[in-house]
Parts: sequence; C-alpha cells; structure tokens
Amino acid sequence: MRIGVFGGSFDPPHEAHLQVAAAAREQLKLDKVIWVPAFEPPHKNIPATPFEHRLGMVKALTSADSKAEVSDVEASLPRPSYTLQTLFALKKIHGLDSSWHLIIGADNWNIFPQWHQPEAVLAEASLAVYPRDGISLAGLPSNVTLLNCPEIPMESSQFRKRLQLNSRETLAELPVSVANYIRKHGLYGISPESHPS
Repeated sequence: MRIGVFGGSFDPPHEAHLQVAAAAREQLKLDKVIWVPAFEPPHKNIPATPFEHRLGMVKALTSADSKAEVSDVEASLPRPSYTLQTLFALKKIHGLDSSWHLIIGADNWNIFPQWHQPEAVLAEASLAVYPRDGISLAGLPSNVTLLNCPEIPMESSQFRKRLQLNSRETLAELPVSVANYIRKHGLYGISPESHPS
C-alpha cells in the first residue's frame, strides 16, 4: 500500500488543503492520504483552536473522500509533535510494509534541516513538496517530489483574521462542511446563534 501523510495545524482547513491532497494522491499513486492535525507543532505557536475542533474540521472536510483518513495520533504522543515520532506511531498502526510519503509545503521544506532528526525522517518516508506562493523551490533534490499543483496562496492564519472581521463573507469562502462546523461550535469568535446553519 502507498500511503501519504499530510500534517498541519489545519486551523482552519480549507480548499487548498484538498487540492494538495488530491495532487499527491494522483501524482504519487497513493492508496490513502492520512491527514494528521498537529497537537503541538514544534516550529509554530501552539494553535489557539483546541485540537479536538481542528480534528473535527478535518474530518468534516474529508468526509466525502473514501481515500482519506484522519488521525488523532499526535494527541497521544510526547510534546512537541515531532514528525519522526508521528511516522513511527503511524507505522505501528498501519504496518511497516507500506510505501510512506510525507507531504509538506515549500515553507517547511526551507526549514527542513532544522527539523528534529531530518535524516531519520527521510529514512522513514519519501518527501513530496507542494509549492507555496512566493517561496522558491530551486535546487530541489531529485529524490524529493515536487507536487504538480498550483502555488498555495491561502493561509489558515489569514482565514482566522478575516473570520474576526467579516465572518459571513469569509465563511462563504471555506468549504461548506468546514463553515458549518465553525458555526455549530462557535469557533473563531463566531456565535452559533448569529450564524445558524
């Protein structure tokens, strides 16, 4: 089995994330993409949105995709959420005989040497990098796959800011399943009463 691992804060997840997963699945001939919301990312601030809601939003986003699986594995691992430990844990669950592919953004590729034991990560999974707006991927090694998808301009941080300023318009730009989850649970300062589903 060929398995892709797609980690991130997903705060909130959006359409660009779906595009990345679809590109990886097609280009790498993946049987499954495992989405892994980070519990405590080592290179970012701890997400303000509780883990269970970020997990819930990803489940809502991917509910119609039979080749997507959402994992809560990082909730049970030591902090911070190092990718190497996540890969070890996923391999215990899914078996060692699969072909593993780690899907990361160009921003993370640029700091990959600063990751926890990057060489060990490369020994556990092949890397696939998706382009991000304004970040050069010149000189990408031949053993790293550049995903053939549009540069991703949408950032979750921008959605969070805009939800505070113009929630109705910004919710309309998110996938319906994610917007409905945000309304239902009153995330990002949105009152469920003022924005009924």
